[in-house]
Amino acid sequence: MDELKKAYELLGLPEGAGKEDVEKRYFLLIRRERANRQREEAAQSDEQGIALEDINKAYKTILEYDEKQTMAQFNDAAYGKFKGMAGSAQKVDHFFSYYKFHVLGAIALVLILIFGTKAYIDHRQKMAELAKLPPIDVSVSFFGEYYSQDGSYPVSDLKPLEDKFLAQFPQWKRVQAFFTYVPSDIKSEQDSALIQKSIIDLMMNKADVYILDKANFQKLAQDGSLLPLDGANAAKLGPAFKPELGYKAKTEDVPEEHVYGVDISASPLLKGLPVIGKEYIAGVRVNSERPDNAFSFIAGYLK
Repeated sequence: MDELKKAYELLGLPEGAGKEDVEKRYFLLIRRERANRQREEAAQSDEQGIALEDINKAYKTILEYDEKQTMAQFNDAAYGKFKGMAGSAQKVDHFFSYYKFHVLGAIALVLILIFGTKAYIDHRQKMAELAKLPPIDVSVSFFGEYYSQDGSYPVSDLKPLEDKFLAQFPQWKRVQAFFTYVPSDIKSEQDSALIQKSIIDLMMNKADVYILDKANFQKLAQDGSLLPLDGANAAKLGPAFKPELGYKAKTEDVPEEHVYGVDISASPLLKGLPVIGKEYIAGVRVNSERPDNAFSFIAGYLK
């Protein structure tokens, strides 16, 4: 405390002077001392004998004391009866203040690595299982307002549907099925989401054969997504194909009407499938990977 008292006396201030007064007095003395040194005059004043180093030391002493007082008041308010632990608590506070984003980022990175590794392992296992399966003979997609037998959608387990197809076409070893529910009218946000999902499914699930309702047949046919089934392709549908079963449409590139779909609603094979709908119009995707089997599939349902 003697050192603090001397600091106030050296600066010419009463003990306990405010920080603003200390700073004003400090800078005033600094300017005077520098001016005195520059002029090299021996001015007769109270500040004449005060060295610049002493002024700086006195100023630093007062500020350090003031800072300690402020910190003590903060610790008392923040930590109460545990203020003795303030140092440790402050370190913890400072650590989380400065490094909380680093910590959270590290946790997020660990979680990403864990889930990413799991997803990679699952993907590898799935690929290994698929590699053991025979190649796909044909892929069929129900795309429209179709339901499962219990009236729900979507059909989550497609294996029963695929097994039914294999039973109907014993010459094939593997049939891949897709199911995309597309509402005919948008009445809610869920319907809008289903419409958006159907567009993604259409791009991702590249089926050979599409079984469609009327609304979605028009969309796919007009977009040029289906092969024409008249002309030379009509013979591939077999003798059971009749012109009255054909569904015609115009595309942007081909203004003339052509048959792009075949009505298979009367086929007895549909009765054994775990899918319910109002219309069943079969079409072949324009860039089908297995077009011959796609035509054979439709011909089988026309018999």
